[in-house]
Formats: sequence, C-alpha cells, structure tokens
Amino acid sequence: MQMRVLTYNIHHWEGTDGKIDVARVTEVIRAASADIVALNEVYHPAQWPEQGRPALLAMAEMLGMNWVFGKATEYPWQSQVEPAGYGNACLSRWPIRAYAVHRLVPISGREPRNLLEVRLELPDGHPLTVYVTHLDHQSETVRLAQIRAALQWTLRDRERPHLLLGDLNAQSPTDLQKSGQRVEVATSVGAEELAWEEPKVVPYLLRVGYLDCFTQAGKGEALTWPTFAPQVRIDYIFASSALAAKLRCCQRWDLPPAAVASDHFPMLAEFEL
Repeated sequence: MQMRVLTYNIHHWEGTDGKIDVARVTEVIRAASADIVALNEVYHPAQWPEQGRPALLAMAEMLGMNWVFGKATEYPWQSQVEPAGYGNACLSRWPIRAYAVHRLVPISGREPRNLLEVRLELPDGHPLTVYVTHLDHQSETVRLAQIRAALQWTLRDRERPHLLLGDLNAQSPTDLQKSGQRVEVATSVGAEELAWEEPKVVPYLLRVGYLDCFTQAGKGEALTWPTFAPQVRIDYIFASSALAAKLRCCQRWDLPPAAVASDHFPMLAEFEL
C-alpha cells in the first residue's frame, strides 16, 4: 500500500501575490495526491467569504478528506471582527480515530506553540500516529526547548510507526554542508539578513532516532522558503525508525500553483507500507 504524506505551511491561505485564495491552496494539495496532510498557519473557524463557511472545513470538503484542528492561540483574520483560532491542522483520506492538542513550553514574549497529535486508521486496519507542529521563528534555543517538550508525547510511540511533520523554522546541518550557506529564518519573508545560529533542533531529532526523509531519500531541490526566492529548507517530514525501511522518496512539491499559493513550498514523502 502506498502512502503519500505532505507537510505544508499555507500562510493562512495568502499567496505571494497578497491574495487569500483557499481554492488555490486546495489545488496544490490535490495535485500532490496526498493521503495525509499536515498544515501550519491555519485559522479556524475563520469564514471563507466566498463560501460563507469556515475555510478549513471548505478545503477539507473539496478534497474529500477528514480533518482536525489544534489551536495554539487566537488572532483576527482579514476583516473579521471576532478573532479565530490559529494553529495547526491535519487532513486525512483515512479515518481519524482520536486527536489531542498539547501546548509546548510557554516562553514569555513568544507566540504560543503546540503539538497536534492525530491517531489514524490505515486501510489495512493498523494505526498510525501523526504529530504536527510549528516551532518558534526567532531562536534556535527556543525551538530546541519546544521540540524537547514535543518529544515528551511523541516518544510514547517510540516503537510504533509515527510521523513528525511541520515548519520547524530550523536548518539541517546536511543542507548547510551542501550549500555552504549560513542563514536562518529570523522574522519574516521580507527579512534582508537572516541571523545565524548553530543547528540544534534537527541534530537532536536525529540523535533520538528520527529519520529526516529528505536527507534520506530526497529528489530535486530541497529549499522550501520563501517560494519567490528559496533560501532554506525549514519544512520537514520526520519518520520514526519503524517507518524508515518503508520510505521510498521525498521531494519539494513545487508544481503550479505552489510557487504563488503560499510563501512556503510543501514537502512530500512517499512510503510503501
């Protein structure tokens, strides 16, 4: 059985052209033929004006997928008066049997972050747990504290197949060795200079036994952010050791309209179960 997994920071459905376009983001996911999708920077239950219903719900229905949302904080979206939840989401072609939202280490002056835990039932009846997170965008030290907190939950599945997905805002030492660049996401797409910190998050995940799917089986270009002039790979699919032998390939999904639909390219991995 083939399983296609996508991680995608959708930038709250706002493209590099400044337009909110839920259908365009949906088309990127549909074109990738993903079975499981991890989403970052999601507003819910923010209303999609053209549909008069929550954008996340509309997207899931257009894709024919099940969904859950994990709120990390609240912000206003577009011109809507009431603030909407803001956080991570997961879409699945297969049944979602349970989910939980875990708050990561609260740090004064930093945006709240969480870990969305989703238990799926695969077509063969076996369970698969998917963990979705989005780490701090300013400090590798803060990100390391957050990922250590996240692993307090993920390590319960140490011996079972599971995935850790999302925008980690962190760099891989392997990518740096290949490119010779020393850059790090500091603030936003418009940043002209990106602060450098020694990678800590990705090495830590590798040390505790996770497989970086792109480093292991990557094809093509790796850089995922920003789409108009990619500089770094900060979007990751990590697999537990129980899934390592089943990984077939991993790639940046950059077919149209991905380059304009968000400021991030999604990353896609394929497994043979």
